Amino acid sequence: MSLQWEPEWVEEVLEYSGVRIRVFRDKATGLIACPVCGLGDNASYFFMPRDLLEHLRAHARRADKYRFAVVESEEE
Repeated sequence: MSLQWEPEWVEEVLEYSGVRIRVFRDKATGLIACPVCGLGDNASYFFMPRDLLEHLRAHARRADKYRFAVVESEEE
């Protein structure tokens, strides 16, 4: 028995609460990878689609905090 596994990611479209998201899901464990974070050591993984949706909303709130407007300056 091994304490690690080699994930086998399969791309699929996840539909939950009327939202369709293209994600990677591990065949063996069913883990869902966040499409914004990607795959790797610093990525976020979820078992439940609801948790992924909440995580994606957190990405949106974080991005909303950094919105800025471009103001054209008048040249003299």
